[in-house]
Formats: sequence, structure tokens, C-alpha cells
Amino acid sequence: MTSAIHDALVKHLIRPDGQEDLCFATYVPSTGAMRTTGIINEIILPNEGDRNVHWNVGFMPEYFERAIRIARGKKQGLVFLHSHLTPGWQGMSKDDLVAETRLAPAAFATTSLPLLGLTMGTDGACSARFWIKDPHVKRSYQRFWCENVRVIGKKLSITFNDYLLKPAFNSEQQLRTISAWGPKIQEDLSRIKIVIAGLGSVGSIIAEILARAGFSNFILIDFDLVELKNLDRCSGMFKEDVGRYKVDTVRDSILKSATSPDVNVRVVPFSICEKEGFHAALDGDVVFSCVDRPWPRQVLNFISYAHLVPVIDGGILVRTNSNNTRIIGADWKAQTVGYKRACLECLGQYKTENAILERNGFLDDPSYVLGLLEDKAYKEAHENVFPFSSNLASLEVLQLLSLFIAPSGLANVGQQMFHFTLGTMDQDKTKGCCPECYFQSIVGKGDSTGVQVYDRHLVAENARAIQRSTTK
Repeated sequence: MTSAIHDALVKHLIRPDGQEDLCFATYVPSTGAMRTTGIINEIILPNEGDRNVHWNVGFMPEYFERAIRIARGKKQGLVFLHSHLTPGWQGMSKDDLVAETRLAPAAFATTSLPLLGLTMGTDGACSARFWIKDPHVKRSYQRFWCENVRVIGKKLSITFNDYLLKPAFNSEQQLRTISAWGPKIQEDLSRIKIVIAGLGSVGSIIAEILARAGFSNFILIDFDLVELKNLDRCSGMFKEDVGRYKVDTVRDSILKSATSPDVNVRVVPFSICEKEGFHAALDGDVVFSCVDRPWPRQVLNFISYAHLVPVIDGGILVRTNSNNTRIIGADWKAQTVGYKRACLECLGQYKTENAILERNGFLDDPSYVLGLLEDKAYKEAHENVFPFSSNLASLEVLQLLSLFIAPSGLANVGQQMFHFTLGTMDQDKTKGCCPECYFQSIVGKGDSTGVQVYDRHLVAENARAIQRSTTK
């Protein structure tokens, strides 16, 4: 949920008199490859007489019927929310079970989506579960607990289900790391699901940094194969890896570098612009954008707003003389995009028209690209070196740590730009989206946007064909 939704729920559910309270809301699904998320969309507060507050709390049938009508009218699922008088992830009392098992059949029958139950503790932490219809038993609904509940605003706050996502850290191997921010934060960092889209120079180094820092859950998305030209600027890639998928090579590197005792790495040899890559990204809590083309950036921009998954992006521009024998300057940027922040398009990181050209295959047509040499944005950038990539990778990881840890209460460091020639860094927290920005209009809409941003990706299909032919 957004921080605005969360703040409104805290205001209603955490009562000054210390009693429990309840309300309904609607949600839209966000369907990943292996995980379904419910994005809370609209709170339906009770009217006078809709519920009885008496330490425990009960609601009137009319309130439930009104909430069901609203959810059905919006073509969204129903959420039943109530508060408990203790902090942290909450279990369920007998009364909670009775209430939600009675609501589940009507909610599903009316909306065709499972009931989402959510409980808030006194500290604002939430627990959640879906009630899924049992296909084998009439009018029977099974409770499926959620792995976590995420609140995204300037800061990313996550409440984890300790039974489904156990912490995985090694206090001896991570002694220095834990001493920087304490065991509780290290426990939570080990449970964040990290997506890295693009495993070239920056993405491979980010994977190395996170593995050594104790992160335990990775989803690697890249269709490309290791080539000789990758070896001078990628981490964990060697001559014997040439011809392998980058996702496989980086997975092996993570497993060698990891300090966590329990590391999970899922490899997705597809483009983020393909159906498989797109849905895999929705399984993550944070996505690192390590791509250098407009269409992938557009897809990641869409994910960050429609599906409320923050995206940390970066890019490098190296300027040389005409025959690439002398460097003139180099600059690199890192920024986090998503709700409460400016989007990649408004930050000038890609243009919609270029994304459309790439999606239609023109940017991979040599004859077409030759006619666009005056526009650097259309050309694939080859000028890059390991020191530049490693500095940008570090900046992107620091963006994640600020987003999640919020040292001294500061979670948004803004867009950062480092100038190699001057050795200086600019920082801009003021940039926002233009008033007509499309992405601000789809915040939290999940699967209901009606827009399909992925498609066939011929370059990715060709890379997989090459890999299959060389391994026969």
C-alpha cells in the first residue's frame, strides 16, 4: 500500500482510547510469476452506526453490504481490516477467524477475487492473508498467509511474516556489517527479495555487493550471453564463462560471495520486456534497473508506479573524442523512482518515442540506426570501464539502504550525479513529474491498468536460440 493509505488506516484503526477498530477497503491484484500481491486501493470508512466498538469491535450487515457494492462496482477485491492491541506481525483470534471465514464466500462470489484480511498492530505494522476457495470442498475457503506487507512512500517499510520468511544471517561472517546498523535491520535485509534487471557491468557488481552484505534472496533477469567484451567490466565473469547465460554466471558468483547461510537465487533468462521477465520482476520487493535501453526502462518505470515496486536506476555517459582515443568526461546518475518520486521519463532517463522504436525493432536494425547517428540516445553506448561501473553500482546500493534503513530519518537522497572530470557530486531532491505525467495516473493500479508493456523481444529470442545451439 502507499504511505498515504497506510497513514489513513493508522489514523482510523489505532484509536486514542486504546480500543480495537475495523474498516473495509478495496484492492487490486498484482500478479507475478510466483507471487500475488494485493494493492490496497480505497478505504471504505464506517458511517455512524456501522459498527460497535466495545474493546472488541463488530460491524453491522449494512456496512459489509455497502463495502461489497463498492468493491464490485470498482471491479476490485474486498479487504477486511481490523486492529489488535499489540505491536508487530499479528496472528488471528477465534473471533477473527469466525469473521473472515464468514466474509470470504460472499466476497469471492460478488467480486470474483479472494477476501484479503489484514490486521494492524499498535506500531502500525500489518499482517495479511488471502482466503482462497477450496476447489474440492463446497463453500470452503483456505487461509493463505502473506510473506510480507509493504508500505511504500519516501521510505520502504516492510513487515515480515517470521514463519514464511525466516531471517538468514551469519553474525560471525557479517560482524562488521551488523555493527553498522544492528541485527534487526540485518535480519530484515536478509529477507528482502531483490530483483536485478540487466547483468552487465553495473548489475553484476550490484549482485556482488549485496551478496557480501548478507542479502539472501535474488531474482536475476537477463537474456544475454557472456562475451569476451564483457570481461573487462563485469564482476564474476571469466573466459570460461563465454557463451553462458549471464544469469547463470552471476548466480554462481553470488553463491561464492554470499555471507548469508541461506541464499536463494532464481535465474530468468528473459528480457524484462518479455512476459516472463516482467512477471518475475513483480515477485520482488525492490528492483535494480541496470539496463541501458529505452524500452526496458519504460517497462521498469511502469512497474514502479502501477505495481508499487520501487525501482533503483542508474546510467553512465562517457564522452570521448571522435576516434575514442581520449576521454573528455564521464558522468553517472543514480535515482530511486516510484510513488512519491519523479519517474524515469520525467527525469530524462528515456523518451517514449525511443521506447516505441525499440519495441518495434527499429533500434536493432543497423540500416535504421545508421540514419540516427546524430542522436546519441539512439546508439548503444560502448564506452564504459569497470571503475565507473563500480562507483555507480555502489551509489545504487546506497540508494537502497537509504530507502529501507532511512538513517537519521532520511530515506530520500534524491537523484545523484557524479562528475568524473571534476570529482564532484550533484544532488537533486526537488525534481518532480510534469503535471500530465501518465505514470502518476496509474499509481497502485496493478493488473487493472489495462496496459500490456511487454511483448515479443526478438533480440532476446535470438540470444536464447544461440545458447541452445551451442549447448547441444
